Amino acid sequence: MSKELTVKTKTEISKNNRKCDILSLYGVPKMLDQIVKKEKINLLNKLECGAVVVDSLNNLMNSENFIIEIPSGLREMLKSGKAVFDKSNKNPGAYTPNIRIKGEAGIKGQASIVKKVDHQDITKNLSNLAMMAMVQSILEKLETIEEKIEDIKQGQKNDRVGTIIGYFKAFMDLYPTFKSADEMNIAANSAYMGMQSGLSKLHLQIDEERKKLSGAPSNHFQTLLKSITNPFSNKAVYYQKCYEDYVYDIQLYNRLILLSDIILYLKGDNDAMRKNYDIMVKYCNQYLDDNFIKKVTYLTDNKIVGISNILEYNKNLDIALKGLNINDIRIECRQNDVKYLNLK
Repeated sequence: MSKELTVKTKTEISKNNRKCDILSLYGVPKMLDQIVKKEKINLLNKLECGAVVVDSLNNLMNSENFIIEIPSGLREMLKSGKAVFDKSNKNPGAYTPNIRIKGEAGIKGQASIVKKVDHQDITKNLSNLAMMAMVQSILEKLETIEEKIEDIKQGQKNDRVGTIIGYFKAFMDLYPTFKSADEMNIAANSAYMGMQSGLSKLHLQIDEERKKLSGAPSNHFQTLLKSITNPFSNKAVYYQKCYEDYVYDIQLYNRLILLSDIILYLKGDNDAMRKNYDIMVKYCNQYLDDNFIKKVTYLTDNKIVGISNILEYNKNLDIALKGLNINDIRIECRQNDVKYLNLK
């Protein structure tokens, strides 16, 4: 990406708006912070290297995931006998990491037990953090959608939104405890399938709302005809309400797709993530066309910021996904992060 992104310790949604966004209401920022916390700790641990105390060696005896490093200037001297390891006082017959040169006072160096660096694992950690930086940036800049929070708490929509976020929350509750990629993938597959069930139902609901708008007038003449054929019905108010519902739900749907994308990205299924996104792009290209824009422009007296935001969001997300680059991130660390490291 052309602009550096920062992986933040705390995720914020609609930062420039004082109102509470629907995802904040459901506690999504704290869930996302769990991903950042674990990925950051994993990365720092994998980069951590250096001397370890002797009694930690027992923890590594059955592992191949370490190497012993001797300062280059002392290697040949050890081979030739000019330098020696100190004998251990605690363990007779054993040696300490301290290296001395014969005939000279003082310790001249130490052998270090160094963790092997798995470059693939580090790249994956960085890639995951780059994804989180992008998600945090998008959520921070999104327009707040809060007007219908009370509606969300009631009725069918609550089941769909609750299902999607519920599966995401369940995955996030387990995320810090995963010990292996296989364990995480099993949980990710289960969460993703559950989220897709809710997303599919929400998508169908959105399309039904769009169909209601297909009969909306796009000029004064059509409005007059509808008033003649339906003299006791205020169609203008009806269609404006349909439009508000539609814009709200499609914005919410976009946000929830982003949550499912996070799970796909963590399990390394970028192809599925692209398909997930393509569904929304194709939908907008097919239905949010010039004819639809013309209708809502007339209905809202040219106040189409909602639809404009949706189209702009899709455009920006496409650019972000294509330009996701681990070289463009800055990781925000705090002093408390250090206490979680597996320091030897």
